[in-house]
Amino acid sequence: MRDWNRVREKIRQGALKELWAEARWILHYIVRYRKAVIFYICIGVAGALTGLLGSLTSKYAIDAVTGQQAELLVWMVALFAVTGFGSIGLQAVMKRMLTRISLKINREMMEEVYTRILSTEWTAMNGYHSGDLLNRINIDVRQVAGSVLGWVPSLIIQSVHFIGSLGIILYYDPVMALLALLSAPVTVLVSRVLLYKMREYNKRMRQADSEMMGFTEESFQHIQSIKSLHLTDLFRNRLKKVQENYVGTSLEYNDFSVGTSAFLSSVSLVISFLCMGWGVYRLWTGYITYGTMTLFLQLARSLSGDFSSLIRLVPSAISAATSAGRIMDVTELPREPEGDRENVREMAREAAEGIGITLQGVNVSYEEGKPVLRDCELSVKPGETVALMGRSGSGKTTLLRLILGIVHSSSGTAVMYTRSGGRTEPLGAATRELIAYVPQGNTVFSGTILENLVMVAPEASEEEAEEALKTACAWDFVKELPDGIHSVVGEKGNGLSEGQAQRISIARAVLKKAPVILFDEATSALDEETGRQVLCNIRRKMEHCTCIIVTHRSSLLEACTSVFRLENGKLIRAAEGQNDEE
Repeated sequence: MRDWNRVREKIRQGALKELWAEARWILHYIVRYRKAVIFYICIGVAGALTGLLGSLTSKYAIDAVTGQQAELLVWMVALFAVTGFGSIGLQAVMKRMLTRISLKINREMMEEVYTRILSTEWTAMNGYHSGDLLNRINIDVRQVAGSVLGWVPSLIIQSVHFIGSLGIILYYDPVMALLALLSAPVTVLVSRVLLYKMREYNKRMRQADSEMMGFTEESFQHIQSIKSLHLTDLFRNRLKKVQENYVGTSLEYNDFSVGTSAFLSSVSLVISFLCMGWGVYRLWTGYITYGTMTLFLQLARSLSGDFSSLIRLVPSAISAATSAGRIMDVTELPREPEGDRENVREMAREAAEGIGITLQGVNVSYEEGKPVLRDCELSVKPGETVALMGRSGSGKTTLLRLILGIVHSSSGTAVMYTRSGGRTEPLGAATRELIAYVPQGNTVFSGTILENLVMVAPEASEEEAEEALKTACAWDFVKELPDGIHSVVGEKGNGLSEGQAQRISIARAVLKKAPVILFDEATSALDEETGRQVLCNIRRKMEHCTCIIVTHRSSLLEACTSVFRLENGKLIRAAEGQNDEE
């Protein structure tokens, strides 16, 4: 009674509506791949009908033996062989199709979800751990992709076999059909009560799995810090706690599944005994033949098995729906504004004479009532080099995020404009095309040095890449590597020093040849002389480039046309000769 009340409460809270929304989300993929799904169903139905024909053939073969009908026996044996090998062939084709189509659907769905996550508002993604996102894009996508061919097609194929078995038994003996269906009301009643418990367990299992993946992924990201801070034992103990939660949830789900399966199997066994007893009685009284008795036993067991298989589709459907809901959670987050890409392309054609940036009355908050930037005013003219200074946490990186269109102002205007043509465009995803960015820290990806450079300029030649390395004062060490510019570096630039990795990042920004470059403490790992030389090289070779530099180094200020300081979220133009070295 308590479980039933819990189910009713779940229904009242809108669980059915939620399930239906998730089912519709999966359905649109089934519709998209409808040709493959229909073909798969046709092959499966043909296999089911072939199996039923094989059962009928075995009946007539046995009757032919008991009746000593040699000619009929030969025909039935031949037909039995044809249906048997045909069924094996169709099963092989189905398995092959299932693998190929599921892999195709999984690949395309993962690509869609991955692309959607990349285009989601950055602030909206902050509530999700990277490990949880990995779990959703891998495990959940695989679960949904498998359900496209494993849910509706299986329902249709099993239903055809179930109806065919029921029809054959009804034709020969309606009482036997009634006995074989005795498990149906019991199974339906149990499945209704357990439906929401299955969903609850599935959600808990997905969450526990995400926590496990998130913990290990974050640990490996910070393995150097864990070693350096002597935190190995601490993280080992944390892993044990995460594992305990995962194991506990898994065992609860396993106990639930085992108990449910044992109950349904017991019901099925009792029904099988009843069917066998009835069949023996009918055979004893001479109402049926030995062949019909064999057919009854085959189809009665098959009928019960088909119904159980149909019921077992419920947990797999719920599991797929749960995964669909988890994917929907992240794919339905607000997307970042696209902007006018055509206008930006026109601005790119006019960028030879420079591009400027203007902020007026800009306010930015990550949390309600806690502004990071307040009434910011900034004008960076085309070709200018502007320095941004301020204490740590004053909002410098947030200001760069605003310019990059990663965060957006709650009020005020933030635009990019061209010197010639007078075109303007609000700062956003589209205007990033015109910006090269050198972030703080190590942002070198695994691969060759050349691959790291040309990812922002796919059509750039190797000679252009070398020239960019020279501008960033990186060519001297790159040419000494075993394979030069083709040398392979590991994740996060493993194999390079911090200063070398930083210069590779600067070279990548230079190679993009964007009209605007943003530096976020981009020379922090370089000595002052090298940092100054890099900036001078950029100013000399990219004359009309607009540069915005976040720095604590006063040695770079002499190359800047103006200096701004951030204090309490406000931008203040620094007086001439004033600097800030906090």
